[in-house]
Amino acid sequence: MTISSRRKWFYLFALLTAFACAGSWAASRFRSMKDRAEVARLTETMKTICVGRYLVDVPQEAEVSLSGESVAGFEIDTVEEDEATFQARIAAREAEIGTRQSLAGQPGGIVDARDIHIPGMMGRTLIFGRNRGYLMEGDRRVEDAFVSVETHAHMPGLSFVLSAKYADAARANLAEGLLQRLRLRKENEMPSEPGFCISHAIFVEPLPVRKAEHIAMHLSLPEHPDLAVALVSMPGGGSEYGLLRRVAETDSVASADERLRVTKLRLGKRSINGLDGEEALERMLEPNFAHTYAFIWEARGVDNDPSRPSLSLELQGGISPRPGARPVDASLHEDALLNLWDSIASSIRPRPASASPTPAARADQPTHIAQQQPAH
Repeated sequence: MTISSRRKWFYLFALLTAFACAGSWAASRFRSMKDRAEVARLTETMKTICVGRYLVDVPQEAEVSLSGESVAGFEIDTVEEDEATFQARIAAREAEIGTRQSLAGQPGGIVDARDIHIPGMMGRTLIFGRNRGYLMEGDRRVEDAFVSVETHAHMPGLSFVLSAKYADAARANLAEGLLQRLRLRKENEMPSEPGFCISHAIFVEPLPVRKAEHIAMHLSLPEHPDLAVALVSMPGGGSEYGLLRRVAETDSVASADERLRVTKLRLGKRSINGLDGEEALERMLEPNFAHTYAFIWEARGVDNDPSRPSLSLELQGGISPRPGARPVDASLHEDALLNLWDSIASSIRPRPASASPTPAARADQPTHIAQQQPAH
């Protein structure tokens, strides 16, 4: 092949490459516009969710559930059922516990069972499984005894269970004291009283104990099964490292290949409606070449202050709808995902004593943004 022919082939190859790049860029821009319009539609109408002592706005068509609810060391379960079903279930539960024996050969069945007497509520407290153990106070061994407590309560259409696996008999009184502060609420209803929201209800102030409050909200979008959003509220403070330090430590031990496959979209401090936090938004190129996303914002909260819990908001994009399968390409373009993230994240706010369902103004933005890389 002559030099002239090689030049022609080189120019042709360069021209084809340029056309391919231009086509890819145009396709990416078109998808960005289409998906941003989709997110604009999704976020045009929002609904407000009460999560513990905080509010967050999510798309109206989002499917939302609450889990991991606990107050003062009691795990809380909510069951939709009628009175007859409740009574049959509690009778069966009491009979089942009555047949138990502890592994140590000590009586492991019912220690005490009694009806609860709370206006507008029926129910029963079960104290069972007496066991003995010990605690270490320095070098001194202190003998201890513990039981399990379950307090079952029923209100029209709903039942609640407050349970503690390791407790003493006196804690049963605490469970009943908490139930005296329980009020039903309709779906997405914003209570006017201060307190701690759970599924279908709220514990209104003043509570006998305001500690160890935990709750998680899970969100999914029917048309985007690869996306998942979670907001978790738990006791604040603690000695755990903050988000930015954990990210830095992870990066320091990552291999060169791992570092090349992860792009930081944002990394820095972010204050949201007066809540000081840290944000890390990453795009990943998976081993199967799928583009996925992991967005996190955290506020560490204040120790022993239930009104300032630790908050964690996470969004994942690119989850396979089949359990255990490899990741998939995120169903929304990066630009659209960022818009969806900011729409939800910027709405997180403390619930005022007189709560309003009006979506929050979304004015708070990241205080530091890492240089964005071109989206795929």
